[in-house]
Amino acid sequence: MVVQQNDSHIRARSCPCCYLCGSQGRTVYQGLQDRFFSAPGEWNFKKCQNPDCGLMWLDPMPLAEDIGKAYQSYYTHQETACPPLTRRIYQWAKEGYLAQKYGYNRESVSIWKKLLGQLFYFHPGRRENLDFSVMYLPSMPGGLLLDVGCGSGQKLMYMEKQGWLSEGVDLDPVSVDKARAKGLQVRLGNLEAQNYPDNHFDAVTMSHLIEHVSDPSGLLRECRRILKPGGRLVVVTPNNESWGHRKYQASWLALDPPRHLHIFSLQSLKLLTEKAGFRKFKIASTIREANGLFVASRSIQRTGKYRWGSPVPYPVRIWARGMQLVEWAVLKFKHGIGEDIMMMGEK
Repeated sequence: MVVQQNDSHIRARSCPCCYLCGSQGRTVYQGLQDRFFSAPGEWNFKKCQNPDCGLMWLDPMPLAEDIGKAYQSYYTHQETACPPLTRRIYQWAKEGYLAQKYGYNRESVSIWKKLLGQLFYFHPGRRENLDFSVMYLPSMPGGLLLDVGCGSGQKLMYMEKQGWLSEGVDLDPVSVDKARAKGLQVRLGNLEAQNYPDNHFDAVTMSHLIEHVSDPSGLLRECRRILKPGGRLVVVTPNNESWGHRKYQASWLALDPPRHLHIFSLQSLKLLTEKAGFRKFKIASTIREANGLFVASRSIQRTGKYRWGSPVPYPVRIWARGMQLVEWAVLKFKHGIGEDIMMMGEK
C-alpha cells in the first residue's frame, strides 16, 4: 500500500514487517523529521522483535521514485578540505601505522615513521580513523577495487595512492562529475545497472551506503557476484545497538530520517550477509567518529537540528573525545555497543 505523507512531496509505502526475517515490527519512534536538510514529511521507525535479528527500518518507507528529493542538499555533495601543511607530522605517523599494520608501502616507509605510527596506539579514536581510511584492507598493489557510493572520489584517490587500481559508482550526478574532474574512473547509477563481469574485483567497499538502500540483500549478492574468489567485501554502517543510540534515543544522529531506510544491528547484518551467500566473514562494532556523533546527537537533542560543519566549542570537543574514549573502554566488555559496524566478507 502506498501512503501519502501529510504536507509531503515524498510518497511512501507501508512496511509493517521486517525486511530480513518477516517478523512484525514494534514502533520505536514516531513523527520524526529531517534534522539536517528539511526534507519534507514525518517518519516512523520500527524494530524487529525477533531477538536473532534486531533490524530497524522506516515505516512508511519512501518510494524509490521519490527518495532523491531527500538528497538535494546532502552533505556528500561537499568537498573535504585537504590537510594543511601543519599536519605533516600526522601524515608521517599515518604512513608508519599503515605500513606496519596493513603493509602499505612497507619497504619504502622509514623506520622513524613506523615509530611515529606507534603513537596511534595511545589514541584509539585516531587509530580507528586510520583503519577506516584503507577500509580495513591489507595492501594489494595492482589489486582492482570498487567503491560503491564513492561520492566525489576522495577515498578512491587515497586508495590509488596506496597502490590499488580503483574505480567507483554513485547515484549522484553532482558527485560523479566532481570525481571525473579529478581523473577518476567513476560510473553513474546503481551497482546492478553497471553489468560488471563475474569474478572481476579483488575488493568492493561500501561506507555508510547500505542503510540508504531499499534492497540491501540484492546489493550484497551483486557484490559477491562481481568479486573474485577470495575477494573481500567491506561494509561500514551505523549500529542501532550503539551506546550513542541508547543514550540519545530519537535524537541519535544516525537515525537520519528519511534517508536511512534500514539501520542494522550486528545480528541483523550477520543475517543479511549470510542471505547474500557469504560464508566467511567477520563483524565487529567500532568507535570510529563516535566523538562527532556525540556532538551532533547532543545538538539534535537540544535544538532539534544539526548543521554540518558548524563550529564546535573547544570544551564540547574535549567532552566528545572523552565520551569516545569511554565507549572504547566499555567496548572491551560489551562488544556490540560501538557506533559503527564493520563487516568484512570473503567470497
